[in-house]
Amino acid sequence: MSSLRILAWPAFDNKTGNPYNRLLYSAMEGEEGVTVDEFTPKRAVSGAYDIIHVHWPDDFLSLDDWWRSASYVMGEIATLALARMRGTRVVWTGHDLGPHESHHAGLENMFWSVFPSLVDGFISLSQDGLEMARREIGALSDVPSAIVPHGHYRDAYPDPHDRDDARANLGLHRDAPVLLYVGRIRPYKNVPHLVRIFRQWCEGDARLLVVGEPSTDTLRESIQMAAQRDSRIRLDLRYVPEDLMPRYLAASDLVVLPYDHILHSGSALLALSFNRPVLVPNRGAMGELRDNVGPEWVHTYDGTLTPKRLREALDWVLRTERPERAPLDKLEWPVLARQTIDLYREVLAR
Repeated sequence: MSSLRILAWPAFDNKTGNPYNRLLYSAMEGEEGVTVDEFTPKRAVSGAYDIIHVHWPDDFLSLDDWWRSASYVMGEIATLALARMRGTRVVWTGHDLGPHESHHAGLENMFWSVFPSLVDGFISLSQDGLEMARREIGALSDVPSAIVPHGHYRDAYPDPHDRDDARANLGLHRDAPVLLYVGRIRPYKNVPHLVRIFRQWCEGDARLLVVGEPSTDTLRESIQMAAQRDSRIRLDLRYVPEDLMPRYLAASDLVVLPYDHILHSGSALLALSFNRPVLVPNRGAMGELRDNVGPEWVHTYDGTLTPKRLREALDWVLRTERPERAPLDKLEWPVLARQTIDLYREVLAR
């Protein structure tokens, strides 16, 4: 079989913040004849690569400064266009459809009017995501596509902690119901709302842990204000080192992700990788995740998270029987790497 030269954006540079790319491309490099390099504009226009694989092409739209955002966006479009002129094909994995926070509506409209025309192949993490992308971005209906799910994180972090040891280390009572929010904190993830409704509902000795780094100081202050003077709520508002993540997850009964909008969720896969049930809104591909992993592991709700729904979710997690390990066998990275390579070869064969 012919060799494949892949330029990934990113490949390994984001390994400390998000292990997804490292796990995918490490598995891919285990396949015969496949090499993966980190994206740079110089490499992209060299003509030396078969595929440029882009993951978050619209991240530059989240920059506050219009001129910086515009210069990066124009540079990205020009680079990809020149790369295609030199024979390199562009594959996009649609983790999201649009930036989480966009400050430049006109620039965003311009970007999305041009970028899809530069895409030669599309990967979605779910069937729902693929259907949504084709509805919203017509150009994607004309290129090869594949569904390659988000892999698990079982190999990315230290081994899970014992539940009682984790609670003792964190100063939590062994029998207290513990809810956990974990992951990067951005406005659309609705964390201040979670804190407020926990305070409205909280009964007995339940505890809420909020673990992750807010994207802005304003958001940090909003969370701190919502939680102030409530000893039942513990905030760890920083980038949490990998060695501490298993401790927080082991100590929790339920991971709560009350996002305002969502397509896919790495935090949900992180929780399931540590065999922790999750509560998510019934939006995007979360219903599909529930169906694939099982309703004993993923609990969904419609509309906005309320105190009543939070209480019902805790009742569900404590009363529902489930095996010790979440069934994630289909989410092994070597399998997903081969599925991705199959899409590359389909694109190159056209």
